[in-house]
Amino acid sequence: MPVRKDRDILPAPHAQTPAEVLKVLRTDPELGLSSNEVEERRQKYGPNKLPDPPKKSKLLQLLEQFVNPLVLTLLAAAIVAVVVGFSSSEGSVLSRFGDAIAILLIVILNALLGYFQEQRAEAALDALQKMTAPTARVKRDGQVSVIPAAELVPGDILELDTGDAIPADSRLVQSITLAAEEAMLTGESTASGKDAHAIVDNVAPIGDRETMVFMGTTIVRGKGRAVVVATGVHTELGRIGEMINKAVDEKTPLEQRLDSFGKKILWACLAISVALFAWGMFRHERHWSELLLEAVSLAVAAIPEGLPAITTITLALGMQRMAKLGAIVRKLPAVETLGAASVICTDKTGTLTQNEMTVRVVWAAGQQFSVLGQGYDPKGGFERDGEPIDPGALPSPLQYLLATAALCNNAVLDKDAETGLYKVIGDPTEGALLTLAAKAQVPRESLTPKHRVVGEVPFDSDRKRMTVITLDTRGRQIAHVKGSVDVLLPRCVKYADLDGVRVLTDADRDLIISTAEKMSRQALRVLALARRISPEGDPEEKLTFLGLVGMIDPPRVGVKEAIATCNVAGIRAVMITGDHKLTAVAISEELGLWAEGDEAMTGAELQDLSQDDLLKRLMHIRVFARTTAEQKLRIVKAYKSIGHVVAMTGDGVNDAPALREAHIGIAMGRGGTDVARQASDLVLADDNFATIVEAIREGRAIYRNIQKFIFFLLSSNAGLCVAVFVLAFKGWPPLTPLMILWINLVTNGLPALALGIDPADPNQMKEAPRSSGSGLLGAREAYGIPFVGIVMGVMAVLLYVFTPDGTKEQMVIARNLAFSVLAISPLMHAFSCRSSIHSFLSQRPFISLPLIGAVLISASIHLVAVLVPALQPVFKTHWMSLDEWSRVLLFSAVIIPAMELIKLVQRMFGTRAAPSRPAAQTDTAE
Repeated sequence: MPVRKDRDILPAPHAQTPAEVLKVLRTDPELGLSSNEVEERRQKYGPNKLPDPPKKSKLLQLLEQFVNPLVLTLLAAAIVAVVVGFSSSEGSVLSRFGDAIAILLIVILNALLGYFQEQRAEAALDALQKMTAPTARVKRDGQVSVIPAAELVPGDILELDTGDAIPADSRLVQSITLAAEEAMLTGESTASGKDAHAIVDNVAPIGDRETMVFMGTTIVRGKGRAVVVATGVHTELGRIGEMINKAVDEKTPLEQRLDSFGKKILWACLAISVALFAWGMFRHERHWSELLLEAVSLAVAAIPEGLPAITTITLALGMQRMAKLGAIVRKLPAVETLGAASVICTDKTGTLTQNEMTVRVVWAAGQQFSVLGQGYDPKGGFERDGEPIDPGALPSPLQYLLATAALCNNAVLDKDAETGLYKVIGDPTEGALLTLAAKAQVPRESLTPKHRVVGEVPFDSDRKRMTVITLDTRGRQIAHVKGSVDVLLPRCVKYADLDGVRVLTDADRDLIISTAEKMSRQALRVLALARRISPEGDPEEKLTFLGLVGMIDPPRVGVKEAIATCNVAGIRAVMITGDHKLTAVAISEELGLWAEGDEAMTGAELQDLSQDDLLKRLMHIRVFARTTAEQKLRIVKAYKSIGHVVAMTGDGVNDAPALREAHIGIAMGRGGTDVARQASDLVLADDNFATIVEAIREGRAIYRNIQKFIFFLLSSNAGLCVAVFVLAFKGWPPLTPLMILWINLVTNGLPALALGIDPADPNQMKEAPRSSGSGLLGAREAYGIPFVGIVMGVMAVLLYVFTPDGTKEQMVIARNLAFSVLAISPLMHAFSCRSSIHSFLSQRPFISLPLIGAVLISASIHLVAVLVPALQPVFKTHWMSLDEWSRVLLFSAVIIPAMELIKLVQRMFGTRAAPSRPAAQTDTAE
C-alpha cells in the first residue's frame, strides 16, 4: 500500500484558523468525511499507528557474540589445535584434541554468557504503541461513531470529552473550558489550557500550542471538537518514536576501552606468535606442527580469555547490589558507566520534583500561612511564623477560603488500595486545592452534605476563572469563585478580615497585588479565591475577597543532598525541562543547583543559537527551559562532543530520545512512562534522585575493581608469555595450550572475581570523575605488568635451568613444576593487586574473606589437575614429591616481596596514575 512519507501534511496547523485548516483538509465539522474519502486518505497516509521497530533475530544476536577480536583469535587457535591434532598419531583422541576442545568450550561459554546477559529489549516503540488510544469518537457521514484509533485519517472530526485519550494530533475547531494533561510531551506539571480560537505563533513550542491536542495526551477538563491533522508517524509522538529508532546505541566507555584493549593484545600476541613460528622454521630444528602448537600456546597465553566472562559477572554482581539500592540496571555496562559520569542532564518534572502540585503558601486576612506536607497526601498542617496552628484555630477568612477551594472543584483524590499513595483524577491544580482543604480537616466530603451544588460556570482560558454555586442548609445560595488575581480582584468589593467582612479599600488592593507578585517571584502559581452570599444577577460580581494560594510542584525529598554530593564528586548537574524558565530557576535555587555565574536558556533562545555558540556557553548554562525533545537531544550531543560522559534522567516520552542518546539513560520506575523506561539503561525503582548518587558510588567502586582484576589477569598472563616465549626460544618442552587455559580460566578466574567485589574506597566520592579519554590502566599498572611478568616467567624458567641433567624426561618434570608455579604464583600475587601502591599489609580491611576463599578453592582445583591420576595424561602432569612441592612454593612466593619492592619505589618516587577529569564546575567547553 503506498503511504505518504512527508511529515508536514499541513504545515503549522496551530497557527492557522479553524476555517483555514478545515478548508485545506476539505472536511465539514458538522458532517465529517464520507466513507469514500476516508478510504482514499487511508491509502494515501497509511494507518494511524506507529511502525514496529526492527528487531534482530535471536540467531543473529547469538552470532554477534563471536564478533570479537579476542574470541576470533581463540577460534583461530582452536582450528590450529585441531590441525595439529590430526597431524599427530600419538596418544588418545582426548590428548590429541584436548587443547582444541578446551578452547572451543571457553569460546562457547563466553558467547552464551554474553547472549543471555544481552537481553536489553528494543521495546521503546512498542511502549509508544501501547500509549495510543485504542478507540476514537469520530463524526463521519454526519453520524458520530466509535472506531479503532488506527482507522483515523487526516480530516476526521473528533468529539472530545473529559477523560478522553487523544488518538491523533488534531487542531481544535471548538473548545469549552478544555484542558489537556501533556506532561509526557512537554514536561509541564500543570494541565495545559486549550482554546480553539487562540492566536498562536508559527514557531511556538508544543507546550504553547493552545489550539492543538496531541496523540497520547489526555483531556482533563471540558469538551471540544477537533479535526485530525496528523496520524501515525507524522504525529509528535511519532516524531519522537523516529528519533528513538534513529538514535545509535553507542558502546559505553568501558566497552570502548575493552575493545581497544583487546585489539592491542590481539595484534601484539599475533606479532610475537608469527615471529616465534618464523624463528623456529628458520632454525629447522623441529616439525612445523610442534612450532605451530608453540605459536598457538603463546597466543593463548597472551589473551586473557577469562576477561570478558569475569567482567560480565562482576558487572552482574554490581547490578544486584544496585537493585538493592533501588537502581535497576537494564544493560550491564551501565553499572560501570554511571561511575564515569561527569554531567547529569536531569529533567525537572517528576525527577527533581514530585509531579504533584502542592500548595505551599496561603494568604488570608493579611496573614501568611505556610502549608506543610508533600504532594496529594492529605497529611500535613499549617504554620504561621514558624509556629504550628491547630486546624480548629484557623481564622474565619481562612476557613471560608478552604471551603471555597474544596467546593469550587471538579477533581477527585484517589487513594491506591495497594500502595496507599494518593493521586488526582482531574486537574492537578484542583487536586492541590482539595489536598489543602483536607490538611485543615475540611475535606470536600464533609462539606457536600451541607452545600448542594446547584450551578456551575466552568473555567476557560478567556475568563480565567471558575464558579460553583451551592445551596446551604440555611437556604442560602453561595457563589464560590477561583481564578487569576488580575481577573478576580477587580470583581471584588468586600474583604474578609479577622473582624468580619468589610469594604475592600485601595490599600487592600495594593497589598493583595504586592503579595501576589511576591509569591510569583518565588515561582509559585498564584490563585485568588472569593465568594458571594445570596448572589443576584451575575454571581461573579460584587465578590468578597477571601485570600490567595500559592502552589508549586515541589522538589523530591533527598534531592538537595544528592545534588550537594554530586558537586563534591565533581559532577555537573544540569536541569533540562519543558517548564517555564522562572519556575525552573526557582527550583534549581531551592535545590542548591544554581551557582553564581550560572545562566538559564529557553528552547526558543537555544533554537536561534549556533552550534559553536552553544559549545562556548554550554558550561555556564545550568537551566534549559521550555525545551522540546529535539532540543534535549541536541544538548546531550553537545556535552558528549566536548568529551563528557553524559547521564540523562527523565520520565516522560519527550525525554526518551535523549535517554537513548546519552551514555547512560536513567528513567523513573514508579512515575515514569513505559517509553522512558524502555529507552533507558537504568531505572530508579523508587523514583528517588538521591539513589543516583549511591549508584554513582557503586559505579566508581566497580570500575576500580575492574582495574584491579585486569591488572591481576594481565600481569599473570605476562608471566605465562615470558615463560612460553623463553621455552620456545630455547627449544625446551613448552606448556600446552590446555595448561595455559587452565591457569587463565580455572585457577586465576576465582581470585579475579574476588577482586571484582572488593570493598569501595570511602573517599572515592570526593574525587573528580575520571577522564573519558583515560585508559583502563594507569602508569603504575603499565610498569607493573611487565615487572610481574618477568618475575613470574623467570621463576618458571629457572626450574628448567636448575634441572640436574638436560634429559627429555627431566625437562618434562621441569615443565610440570613450572605449570604449578605459574598457577600458584598468581594466587599469592592476588593479595598485592588490591592496591596499586599501598602494601598488602596496610589494606583495610586487612583480610578479604572472598579473596582468601577464592585462593583456597583455586589452589584446590589446581591440585586436582596435578594429583588425580585420570587427569594426569590430559594435562601431561605427574605426581610430585615433597621436595618438588617445596621448590614450587618457594619460587611462587617470590612475587610477594617483588611487588612490595616496586610499590615502595613508586611511593618514594611518586609514580602517578592516569589523571582524572578536572572538577566539572571548573570545566570549559573551549
